[in-house]
Amino acid sequence: MGKSKKTYHKYDINKTLAKVLVLHRVWHGYTQKQIAQCIHVSFQQIQKYERCINRLPGDHLVDICKQKKWDISLFTVDNPHEILNEWINNVDQLSNPDSPYPLRIDQINRAWDKIEDVGIQNYLHESNPRYKSIMEERI
Repeated sequence: MGKSKKTYHKYDINKTLAKVLVLHRVWHGYTQKQIAQCIHVSFQQIQKYERCINRLPGDHLVDICKQKKWDISLFTVDNPHEILNEWINNVDQLSNPDSPYPLRIDQINRAWDKIEDVGIQNYLHESNPRYKSIMEERI
C-alpha cells in the first residue's frame, strides 16, 4: 500500500513539472528543439519530459530556467492552471485576430490532456488499486 502512494506522488510531481514546462515553452513561443538545445539533448527527449515518459532532471530544469530567464519557483506550484489563468488575464491582445495567444492557449490545453493520459499510464500500473479510480475520474 505504501508503494502505491509513493508512485502516485511521483506521478503528481512529474505531471506538474511537465505541465509547467509545456506552459512556459508554448506561451513564450519556443519549440521543443529550441529547449533541447539549451540542455544539449534531442527534441525527442523534451517530448518525453513533456509527456511524463521520462522524468525531467533537476539540473536540466535549472539550466533551462537560467537560459530562458524563467522563474523556477513556478515549477513548484500545485496547480499549473492558475499560472495559465493569471497569464491570460495579463494579456491585452487576446481579442486581436493577429494575436498568437489564443492558439498557444489551445496548444497548452491539448498538451496537458496528453500529459494526463500518458502520465497515468506510465506512473500507475493497472495493478495499482488507485489506477482504476483515477482513470474513472478522467471519464
